[in-house]
Amino acid sequence: MEESCETFVPYTLLGFLIRRITDPDPFSSCYSGDLLTSYFLRDYFTRGTNAILWILFFSITFILLSRLAQIVRLWTLGGRIPGPPVWPLFGGCATVAPLCGSDRDIDLTGLLSKLHDNYGPLVRLWFGPSQLFVSVKDTQLIKEILVKAKDKLPLSERAYNLAFGALNLFVSAFNDKVNENRESLAEYLNNKSISTNVIKNLVERTNSLDCTTFAQCMALKAIGTTLFGDIFLNWKNMTQYEELLMTVAKDGFFWASYVIAPFWRRDYWRYRSACERLKGLTLEIMELSERDSKSVLKASCGDLLGLMLHGCVTTASLIANILTRLVHYPNLQEQIYSEVSAIHKGSHVVSTDEVRKMQFLLATVLESARLMPAGPFLQRCSLKSDMRLENGIVIPAGAIVFVPLHLVQMNASIWGEDFLEFVPSRFLSNENDLDEKESTATKSQYLNESFKVEALLSFGDGARACVGQSFAVLSSATLVASIVCNFEIKLQQNAAKDSGLAAHDSVSQENQSPRIVLSKRTDTN
Repeated sequence: MEESCETFVPYTLLGFLIRRITDPDPFSSCYSGDLLTSYFLRDYFTRGTNAILWILFFSITFILLSRLAQIVRLWTLGGRIPGPPVWPLFGGCATVAPLCGSDRDIDLTGLLSKLHDNYGPLVRLWFGPSQLFVSVKDTQLIKEILVKAKDKLPLSERAYNLAFGALNLFVSAFNDKVNENRESLAEYLNNKSISTNVIKNLVERTNSLDCTTFAQCMALKAIGTTLFGDIFLNWKNMTQYEELLMTVAKDGFFWASYVIAPFWRRDYWRYRSACERLKGLTLEIMELSERDSKSVLKASCGDLLGLMLHGCVTTASLIANILTRLVHYPNLQEQIYSEVSAIHKGSHVVSTDEVRKMQFLLATVLESARLMPAGPFLQRCSLKSDMRLENGIVIPAGAIVFVPLHLVQMNASIWGEDFLEFVPSRFLSNENDLDEKESTATKSQYLNESFKVEALLSFGDGARACVGQSFAVLSSATLVASIVCNFEIKLQQNAAKDSGLAAHDSVSQENQSPRIVLSKRTDTN
């Protein structure tokens, strides 16, 4: 029986190549010339496309099954952590509903307080099928977790990369090179003191000021001169630089939350344009500072921008909170002024070495950081490995661990019944002996109780602790000492009746940014 033509068509390229030249051409009687070539190519393309699609199908199936296995594992391990009995698929809505009752406006800190009261020091929350959050309140567990959870949220790294470009310091996961850079940065900051020109510039300000804006301006100048030298104070673009830095920082996480860059949105391109202008200004001041001084910090443009942002936010928060306390508590202001006057003699400029001896002032800075930290939470995660705690609980890889600072730093069992009050003396190891020894402005020098040292987390702890903690405390204290030495801080008269700070609840502030007036002291040294 004669076979059909299609039986002999070489459906594969391999079959076509291995056909011997001496073999008879079985399909020449059916197809010839261009028609034969066209048929072969069309059939080969069809079969090749099918093969690629099958490979893609199996690959995607494998990826999805692997992801599903990860989620099931996350559910299994996460379900063993104490927390409300919620099926992960329903996430946070089902978690919050039974605890909120009719109060729809409950804040996250209040919710966590209730959860910790019900389930203990370690509580899980589901905010989606693959989003496991673990809140930690116990100081011993916090210390252990912050040592083991060495990674930051990937969203943070994406936000920094989008805003500032390539980074060597502010990365999600540390390596040996990053740790080496952090150690070098810590050594650099610990050997730096705030520029006296910043303080001289400060004493010229006597008009009415918004507390937060004033603190942000002072922090920017303090950090800017530390990183770029005194030329930063006379830089013509300093105001524009500050505005762009705050704008880019404010919107960075929003745009980084997109999995695919929203190139179709004009706001996104405006944001990218602002980022490029900010990088251009940073390169400009870097070039100016290198010409002016050879002792400036050597770092990439992105890292310097990250340092500027972190430093400004932390230092400005400290200064603003302290000034708010001083304007509402004149007795506290006079107590600090007495200490500054007893140690500082001579010019209007208070040196860092003198500030190191002002223990009550430094304790005031730490107390302000305790009550009003720069952020409400510390957030960490372990991206690749599970965290096995000493109590037997396993926190799965990928879970986000966060520490509610307000619950830890305002815990009556740690800080006493006056935990809501502003009491700097709690940080002094000997309240009646303030001048016998110098301090290095670290919390361990003040707090002789180890459980209090571990509970003061405003600057973080563990592998990702703030490398500029001592610098932030000392620079803030130096600026405050210079202000108090030269001025009496008063509340603006027309704002006094609108401002409120509860006498026994230092956390509740009806006006967190009062307008203040700096009145020159007539009895300055």
